[in-house]
Amino acid sequence: MRLCIVGIGGCGGHLAERFLKNQDVAILNRSLGEHVSFGGVKGLWLEADVQETQNQRFFGSVDRGYYPGFFIPHDVIDSESKTSKLIVDTYGYDVKKQGFMRQAEFLKAVFEIFRTDEEVKRAALHEYDSENPILRGAWDKIRGYTTLAALQENSGSDMCDGILFIVSLGGGTGTGFVNPITRYIREERPAYPVFVLGVLTEEGTDPQQRAKEPKRALGATISLCDLMTKPVGIGVDGIILVDNQIMVDKLGQDYSAIDDFIHQAMRPFVAGRHYPGEDPPSLAMREKFVEGLDRPPILVPCYWREKRRKRPEEELAKLALTEGRLFGCDPGKADRAYVFTRGFVDQKEIVSAVARYSEIPAERIEPWRKLGENHANEILILLRNPYGQERGCEVKGTLEHRLHKLIRMALLYMDDPEANLVMEGMPRPTKEAIKDYFYGDDGIRKRFEEALLKIEEGKRPFFLEERNIFERSSREFDHQQIHQTCQEIDEDDVRRIVQAEVSKALAERGY
Repeated sequence: MRLCIVGIGGCGGHLAERFLKNQDVAILNRSLGEHVSFGGVKGLWLEADVQETQNQRFFGSVDRGYYPGFFIPHDVIDSESKTSKLIVDTYGYDVKKQGFMRQAEFLKAVFEIFRTDEEVKRAALHEYDSENPILRGAWDKIRGYTTLAALQENSGSDMCDGILFIVSLGGGTGTGFVNPITRYIREERPAYPVFVLGVLTEEGTDPQQRAKEPKRALGATISLCDLMTKPVGIGVDGIILVDNQIMVDKLGQDYSAIDDFIHQAMRPFVAGRHYPGEDPPSLAMREKFVEGLDRPPILVPCYWREKRRKRPEEELAKLALTEGRLFGCDPGKADRAYVFTRGFVDQKEIVSAVARYSEIPAERIEPWRKLGENHANEILILLRNPYGQERGCEVKGTLEHRLHKLIRMALLYMDDPEANLVMEGMPRPTKEAIKDYFYGDDGIRKRFEEALLKIEEGKRPFFLEERNIFERSSREFDHQQIHQTCQEIDEDDVRRIVQAEVSKALAERGY
């Protein structure tokens, strides 16, 4: 499977740079020939803040023909357009505000407006030939690097047949944009392989964004909830989680070294050059990841690399599962394992070793071997849903413990009066919708509390249903409308309405 790497936001851009770096001879960051990246991957960087794009030298503007390039999705909207003015005047959201993709709930609301407001959709369709020009613009740029574009344009066979989005789960651009864009892609291609690599920011105040942990936790929890609750075919095929706290404990606050390590750990996943006869179609690989599930799985990466020696399988599996976990978990709780190796390893031996140290039955372990470098062997094990222990949230080092704490932090921030989640100055309908989204009878506060209880009881999944801000089911909407109408009219009004409808029905039948 050859992946299109799409970094979103600051962290996503830094990591995407590692994946897309040119391996050919280059001068001033420009290749002397074809741009050659590891694994033959292609991709780009999606960003919201123009200033961020000006503070780096690796990516150039896609619109100016640079590769690798960056693209600012909301730039497709003109500030004086009817579409923009409608959203500002009706809902109070300015999609042209510099760096507007900074909060998960902000972006969630904006893209729900494009999806549910018929007047906004008509205006956008008239002005931009798309009901959602922001997501359409981003997908058009991504699509050009995939086999989906190659099918129409008769391009070469070097296009990507899957997508890996890379984001920071820190409440910013990536946290808010990844769910809308993956959902948008799925509306066109339900079976196309799409994965998300999400980096959960470390505990305490983020020294890069100066954002306190509870605020970041809320954005991360909203994003995870929205990603995890999409049915297979509508949602992504896997959420690969990395805990930056583990990375900081290992490497200190050297974020460049952390980015290098995460990239190194994911190389067996994105690498080309499978063993002869062991290169399955990408759709077949995708089906392995979602087999038996109706919701996207959490995938915990475990990585190890060592100098080449004879019979390396035992040490690779043992050290990856004990010392190489990039997110805390109990491997024995995983229902499946997907094993990617680079180097000279025996397939039966590697499966046997992973089964021995993870306690996962061998028949639930899927191995993919790839050719590697002369001096090292590598292994990446993706553990599927390695959680589900009753009271596991009380055991430090488990996935339950980390995510239970994350959700509690999100609730803490929601209850902080200074959080100002229901912002003053917004139009009344928006304020009411936001308040209901956070604190209503069926709001996310209640749903997060239910998720905590499920984690404590050892149940999975712990998020069951996405909660929207503006979009409601038609049944709920009709019920609310009927209830409100009945409160506003008296019995005489009801009698007149019924009589009018009866008379109309009789007239239509010729009575």
